[in-house]
Amino acid sequence: MPHANRPEFDREEEAAIFREGLKLFNDGDWFDAHEAWEDIWHMASGDKKRFYQGLIQYAVTIEHIRRGNPRGVRCVYETCLTKFKGLPDVYMGFNIPHQLAELGRVVHPVLAMGPKAFDPATGRGQEMPVDLKQAPKIELAYDPFADG
Repeated sequence: MPHANRPEFDREEEAAIFREGLKLFNDGDWFDAHEAWEDIWHMASGDKKRFYQGLIQYAVTIEHIRRGNPRGVRCVYETCLTKFKGLPDVYMGFNIPHQLAELGRVVHPVLAMGPKAFDPATGRGQEMPVDLKQAPKIELAYDPFADG
């Protein structure tokens, strides 16, 4: 049931935006993926809202690596993990344990840089010890919008 202050949630529109976000993410356009998913996050509720928040933060964590912001990586990564807690291992086709392990693989070298990795005078961090060509891709276990 939609929230009284939200318009009716259109399943086809949600599917299109969800898929567009996946394509953008897998193409390395993490910022744009996060923007796409925000459009459907605002319309969602309950577990689905939390799931979309997690996806958004998943993308933003990698975007912070791309931008050289270790403080942002740490902050967003930690909150990203909390959004997926309590959801089934595979939610909307997204294999949570696998995808979080893949994210952890690229985040842990950044976290290991420690607090001196960020220069408050310049607002920049050290060069990231991550090759973003190795950034995770999202492959769904199933299409959550397929009929049947």
